[in-house]
Amino acid sequence: MVNGRKRKKLNFNGGATLSAWGVCWSTTANPTLANSFSQNTVSSGSFSSALSGLTLNTTYYVRAFASNSAGTAYGNEQIFTTTNNLFAIGQSYQGGIIAYIDSSGIHGLIAAPSDQGSAQWGCYGTLISGADGIAIGTGAQNTIDIMTGCSTAGIAARLCGDLVLGGYSDWYLPSKDELNQLYLNRVAIGGFASNYYWSSTEFGSNYAWEQNFYYGSQGYTNKNYLSNVRAVRAF
Repeated sequence: MVNGRKRKKLNFNGGATLSAWGVCWSTTANPTLANSFSQNTVSSGSFSSALSGLTLNTTYYVRAFASNSAGTAYGNEQIFTTTNNLFAIGQSYQGGIIAYIDSSGIHGLIAAPSDQGSAQWGCYGTLISGADGIAIGTGAQNTIDIMTGCSTAGIAARLCGDLVLGGYSDWYLPSKDELNQLYLNRVAIGGFASNYYWSSTEFGSNYAWEQNFYYGSQGYTNKNYLSNVRAVRAF
């Protein structure tokens, strides 16, 4: 009772048939139909909506809405943030195929779409100063150091370092860890043989690291052996 009178119970839909429903969203709180919205076609019960045209790495506010002749009602607000997932493993990009994506979502490795042939690692008996980087991100410098310290033509590092492909000339022989990423994603990248592939990571004067692309094992072997070569570049 209010002031001696009964309060009338209001119907949530105003007693009218729904004419539109869906979700609306904005980069500011409490979005309305004045912002972006997506209308749904499900006539009753629960529904889902796909949002498109969103900006990467941005926080959005979203609410469900329902409209009829009585007006528009909005549901509880939900908040989410888009990510930087621009790329996918196996995607063609910048002269090759994306082989690895780091935690930023926007950087990683691109593999050449096919092998550069087979070759020796080169300069057996010579220790190449600086060519011992193992981690992701070290292959480019390894390759520079090998090409500087070993003048032999046609070696694995030179096949990659001298490569111009897809309009890019910054290809290199992958480090031990970079090569492993190529192995892990070999199906999506494609074109690999069930063979050994050279890395740019040296293991002393006589040996360098390679990886078996059939079993996946890594090991160091004689620099004079012939193994397959696949160039990569960073993006």
